Amino acid sequence: MKSKISLVFSFFLCLTASAQQGKPEPQNSPKNGGTCDVIRDIKTPISHVFDPATSPNIWMMPTDSEAEMPLPGGINEDLRREIDAARSARRHPNPVQNRGIIHDKPTPPNSIITQPQRGVEVPPGGGTPNDNHIAVGNDGKIVSVMNTVIRVHNDTGKIVKAFTLDYFANNPNIKKDPIPTMNRTYDPRVMYDPYKDRYIVVFMHGTTNKNSFIIVGFSTTNDPAKPWNVYKIPGTPIQDTVWSDYPIVSQTKEDMFFTVNLLHNGSSWEEGFVEAVIWQLNKEDGFNGDTMHKNFFHNIKFNGVSIWSICAIQNGPMPDGVDNYFMSVRPYTKENDTVFVHRITNTLRSGQANYELGVLKSPLKYGFPSSALQPDTAFRLRTNDARVLSGVRIGTQLHYFQNCLNFKTMQAHIMHGSIYNITSPSGGTLHHTYWNEGGAVIKAHLFTNDSLDFGYPAVAAAGEATTSELSAQDPSMIVTSVYSGAKHFPGTGAFFINRYGEYSDYQILKKGQSIINYTFIKPKEQRWGDYEGIQAKFNEKGIYYLVGSWGKGNSMSAYVARVKIKDTVADNPISTMRVFPVPTTENLNIEFQVNTEATISGQVFNLNGQSVGIESGLSENHGATEDRSRFSLTVEPGTHRYALHTHGLAKGVYILRLELVKGSWGLGGYFLGLGFTSSDHQSFKFIVQ
Repeated sequence: MKSKISLVFSFFLCLTASAQQGKPEPQNSPKNGGTCDVIRDIKTPISHVFDPATSPNIWMMPTDSEAEMPLPGGINEDLRREIDAARSARRHPNPVQNRGIIHDKPTPPNSIITQPQRGVEVPPGGGTPNDNHIAVGNDGKIVSVMNTVIRVHNDTGKIVKAFTLDYFANNPNIKKDPIPTMNRTYDPRVMYDPYKDRYIVVFMHGTTNKNSFIIVGFSTTNDPAKPWNVYKIPGTPIQDTVWSDYPIVSQTKEDMFFTVNLLHNGSSWEEGFVEAVIWQLNKEDGFNGDTMHKNFFHNIKFNGVSIWSICAIQNGPMPDGVDNYFMSVRPYTKENDTVFVHRITNTLRSGQANYELGVLKSPLKYGFPSSALQPDTAFRLRTNDARVLSGVRIGTQLHYFQNCLNFKTMQAHIMHGSIYNITSPSGGTLHHTYWNEGGAVIKAHLFTNDSLDFGYPAVAAAGEATTSELSAQDPSMIVTSVYSGAKHFPGTGAFFINRYGEYSDYQILKKGQSIINYTFIKPKEQRWGDYEGIQAKFNEKGIYYLVGSWGKGNSMSAYVARVKIKDTVADNPISTMRVFPVPTTENLNIEFQVNTEATISGQVFNLNGQSVGIESGLSENHGATEDRSRFSLTVEPGTHRYALHTHGLAKGVYILRLELVKGSWGLGGYFLGLGFTSSDHQSFKFIVQ
């Protein structure tokens, strides 16, 4: 581990007020020029109850239904071609290593990897490209959705029921606002609620204001093959010639959220963009089949310009809490560093669900990604844009992932952005002084590979804790994505980020067998994804289910996999001292191992050599004594975690001195990677942001 934690970032933070109940009124903030309107407590009666048993099993869509999903194109075609041309100009005749597998060297025994346990190939569905999403229940039942098809799997992955989304329609002669026969369904999403042991599905219909609406279905039991309560949400909510596209979903304990982009008729998602909006729905209404209560947030602007594409952030490791965060960037620019943080502050039933906006600057610039290569380089794969595609909130941290250009190699890679200290220790939020004075810290990392392009990341929290306080100490994550390369057919893989912020190697989970070459799409504009899906199995430690795409027969197939995290550092006694989180904002967690019973004392100094007062606490049941200038603790043999609370310290650089009064360090005692052997004391620097 590094002995010095030194991270410096520039940012600014702003907020908007929310509109009041009733007619929406723009609320302008002179601090950042932001606006948002909210229409509260919109009521929608249940449409009908749909029973999957009444639908035939559909295992594969007919070949004549291979319509392309809503198209990209328009204002950024020139930019995409410019970036792809720049990449072609930089390619060496032998540009990548000729690897049979990514792990061309033996995996170290202390590595952190994603282990595939089992997987099942899923037949292709109607539409191109694959829009994959997944949910898994505590009893192991799986729901995977792809384009126009929903599939129910048992706990072995075997498909036990499959049907097309258009069977969610009801008889148009029965209801006042019926769901008509559906002939243009797409962009399905699915979630599992571990508190209610139920499933939720969301999908779109139509690509004009004449036929655009959104279907939200709530399972009535924990068996997704049993009946669903179905609701119809308008796709033209602002009563204009627009339609709704590209939902992203999240949930809290009470509510579910989904965001969509409103587009002009007859336009692509780029040139036709009008605005991005947020819907907030009460889950209990849906599970019970009651009238649905909803909030609608729109006219979300910064400096008078609508913010493009809002990504709903998952709450993890459990979908708890009463508020929900959302992320946006400027996805269609060649190079940018602006990051937008949205927040809905409370539950729908509270009547106090307000909107806030923060604007920060990333220390690492992102950019419009290049197209991905295939072994036949005449055929390239679109990566669409640099929008935020997935994210997770863990305690007081936000982590988000996006397609991104690697400016050094011109490859398509994955940007991981992290925002720390989104709330103050006293529970403050974006609009509190704690943020405005610089409490929030943002950092970024580009996940790269010399042989591969990546696309469409999806993330799930991988920490063990089930409470916000503990999960803040374990911000582990697992990320899945699709990959391709000049030496690799398109496939699916994943990587793991442990609680220390260390990245595993990319693990291939399903190798592609062919290029992707749809004859009705131009060779250099092939489609290979819009999004992928991953979810933790909430009641089984370290187990995750994901769905991704891979090339087969010149087309895309899907793959549903069960994977397990292997983190040697977390599972076994550590051989070095570990310090996290990075950067330090509220506390410095120190993990160490001792071979014998040991007594350790510690003290913190500023750079002038003066001791400073601190607070301290030891995890689990180990005792510790402390005062305001020094702390000491006696521990038994084993691995221990010590929390040095830094929220009372002013920002700056400090020195922590630890002295081994008696006992011995574990496994050679290498301390923070400094190379010191066992000795009576060690010192290192850390920075408080």
